[in-house]
Amino acid sequence: MALDRLEVKVSIQRLLLGLTLVIVPLSVLGLYLTQRSDRALDRATGQQFKTMADMLSREVSVFFADRVQDAKLLASDPVVVDAVQAASRGYQNFNDEAANKRIDDLNQKWNTPAGAPVMRGVLDSKASESLRQRSEHLPRIIHATVTDDHGAVVAATGRPTAYSQSKNEDWQAVYADGKGAVDVGKILFDDTAKTYYVDVGVPVFEPGSNRWIGVLTAAVNISDALTRFEQPVGDGARALLVSDDGIVISGPGIDFAKQLKSDAYTVVNDSLGTVQGRQTGYLTADMSPAPRIIGFSEVWVGPQYKNLNWIVLVGQEERQALGPVRSMGLFAIFMVVLALAMLVLLTVYYSLHRKQRFEDIDEALPEHGRAASA
Repeated sequence: MALDRLEVKVSIQRLLLGLTLVIVPLSVLGLYLTQRSDRALDRATGQQFKTMADMLSREVSVFFADRVQDAKLLASDPVVVDAVQAASRGYQNFNDEAANKRIDDLNQKWNTPAGAPVMRGVLDSKASESLRQRSEHLPRIIHATVTDDHGAVVAATGRPTAYSQSKNEDWQAVYADGKGAVDVGKILFDDTAKTYYVDVGVPVFEPGSNRWIGVLTAAVNISDALTRFEQPVGDGARALLVSDDGIVISGPGIDFAKQLKSDAYTVVNDSLGTVQGRQTGYLTADMSPAPRIIGFSEVWVGPQYKNLNWIVLVGQEERQALGPVRSMGLFAIFMVVLALAMLVLLTVYYSLHRKQRFEDIDEALPEHGRAASA
């Protein structure tokens, strides 16, 4: 029968001492681990956003590298090369001044009835026909134009706006002082195709000698590269393609024509200016209306493509990105604070109860008992 009733008698003073020795260290450890886990979660989310930004920037880089190869394929067409060589031979009896004067005269007549025969001769040439046939297998090329070393149009898939291209900034970039270089122009809008495009210019080289003899300019539809950024990349996270002046090229619900600036670009650009920032590839920025975790990656095609100094940003508000996991951390902090509060309340209750007990004993003792005890 004695075993049916098990009682453990522990003084409340010892219980408080034991709870203090257990709860206080565990509470401090819990707060430390929660804070450490929160920082680790920030890093893990930032790394995830950086990985997504790297993937998207690589896609854009590969897209433009492929389009440059498409343009080089057209420029290496033997029919096109022969047409450029034939056009260059046509200047043999002219000095540079006379050749340029002839080209300027034809350029002024180009969009008039007097220039119609010249334009028709260009568009009906074998080189133009070959360009059109090859372009059909390259659907991202809207139109292509080939000029000789003086900038005069030799062949084209469609009607060029001018006969002479030598004063065009993009043409000069490909000319590169007679050395020949690949160039990608700025983003433009094609009213006919209703799409954004860039002019990819590549030099035409003479077979065997690799001497620069002309320029091929291909208008490339870039909608495939921009569409990738028009949808959210996760639950609340979004990706932006941003130019080197902070203008958003593409993003969810954002059109390049609006010329909107990214508020995160300034912060990211400062980070790109340091070695550590480039290596880390993400940051947590205090921005309005709430802090954001932003991963970033540069689009890299080549140092010569000055118009492709773009950056991919993948970001989300910190409370959204970490909300599901951070709620567990907040719950853990709440439990720690609750345990400490209960321990404090128990200590206060014990102190008040102990003081009251001694006062009750004093009141219960008779006068002579008090004197005897004194």
